[in-house]
Amino acid sequence: MKKKLMSLILAASMMGALLAGCGSGGSTQQENDNAEASGAGEGTAAQDGEEVYTVAIQLVNVTTDQTDIEMVEEEINKITEPAIHCKVDIQNIFIGDLPTTTSMNVVSDEKMDIICVGLTQKVSDIADDGILMELDDYLQYAPAYTELVKDYMKAGKVNGIQYALPVHPYLARSAGFVYNKDMADKYNIVLEDGASFDDLAKAFEVLKQNGIYGTSSGQASSSLAQNFYNIELYGTNGDYGMIKDPANSTKIESWYGSDYFKEFCHAMKDWAEAGYIPADSLTDTTTVQEYMTMEKVFGTATAYDMSEYATWQAGQPFQIDIVQLEDQIVTTSSVVERMWGLAATCKNPKKAMEFLNYMYENPAVANLLRYGMEGQHYLIVEGTEHVVTPDGSTSGSKGYASQFTHFGNPVETLTAAPNTDRYAEDVKAFNAEVPVSATLGYSFDASEYSAEAGAVSNVIAEYLPRLQTGQVEDVDTSIEEFVKALDSAGYQDIIEGNQKQLDVYLSAE
Repeated sequence: MKKKLMSLILAASMMGALLAGCGSGGSTQQENDNAEASGAGEGTAAQDGEEVYTVAIQLVNVTTDQTDIEMVEEEINKITEPAIHCKVDIQNIFIGDLPTTTSMNVVSDEKMDIICVGLTQKVSDIADDGILMELDDYLQYAPAYTELVKDYMKAGKVNGIQYALPVHPYLARSAGFVYNKDMADKYNIVLEDGASFDDLAKAFEVLKQNGIYGTSSGQASSSLAQNFYNIELYGTNGDYGMIKDPANSTKIESWYGSDYFKEFCHAMKDWAEAGYIPADSLTDTTTVQEYMTMEKVFGTATAYDMSEYATWQAGQPFQIDIVQLEDQIVTTSSVVERMWGLAATCKNPKKAMEFLNYMYENPAVANLLRYGMEGQHYLIVEGTEHVVTPDGSTSGSKGYASQFTHFGNPVETLTAAPNTDRYAEDVKAFNAEVPVSATLGYSFDASEYSAEAGAVSNVIAEYLPRLQTGQVEDVDTSIEEFVKALDSAGYQDIIEGNQKQLDVYLSAE
């Protein structure tokens, strides 16, 4: 259960040091003391003789200052305790602390049951580190949930063992561009689905004349190009290659030698020279999200699906809109970004799975976990039945919010503005007859290529920031040098190894 324990402890300690000051993870000691004092833990007798178990579930946010968590827990417990003999312990975690908190809680055997997988931790990585429990023996306790997500469950398998489950079955995504709709209306800018780099540049020229940047490449150490394309990318920055046409191809190719990457770099060079992005993008640490909130930047490329509207609208003082750049598809990346798993140290996996199952059967529980309490944390938007807004509520999203965690079936639960009552129909339509990646569920095990992977990562760190901020004299020459340095570091060896593993995976299906 705890293989690689020493390496896990060391890695978790190092991440804790690096992330110190970013935020606090998990429940505070006071919260734990309160839970124990209230008898919320194991051992409380239920009416029919079954003991009430408290299921701890992670809630991931950009802030740990959620004052009303206990209030929400109490409302959920009123439903779940008589129904399935369990209570809930909501463990609010800053997203930057998620890997450290999860790892350290397993190592120290702290209370933890249901954990968020995929946001910052690949299922294959944390399963290999002994953080996740094998689920195969417990799937029977979540029949409604597993039936709902059955088409995509294999994405949560590692070496044939089920370690995680998709958050829901509506997982089609596409490349998109999110932007300030109020700003677009003010300057008569119209963006349509399928917008090209040239279309964006035309809009950026209008914005430049009014002292506004089109977009930003701040924090340019991470690859941004893939946000403009529907590809299957391996490795955080394409370190292990990519599949260009995931629905129809299983060929792994060089990401940095692709026409896509070259097209993107030429656009960045043009935008930098035209003044459409901040001149100090190479060293800028301000995120594009922060720039957008300050209304200094118009927009940015992003993943596109129906849920992204509410995600990007949250906390913004202006109206947002998103254009879809390519047709939607279900890829492994879109499935594994958000999954549920059980901690390897979970004391009652049967009850934890029953709670997950109930969350997908009872929208009221999912709504409480996602939005909190009506009147206290949200109101129903006037003229709608299912759309929520924190505006006008007692404590609003400062009292309770869930920014990165999805709960329940999205076509049966509430949704947030700017979505409408048509949200469920829009989600179903967006996902209808969508092509699925031919390699769905596959992940590359890079353990045999650790030396090459480290060398490739160093090369990417050297070349990528300058290319995607347009800070090179000649794009083609720089990419040629980049690719040559990658190949010298073992990039092609990694791609060949990735292809061999994929071929074995496909032959075993």
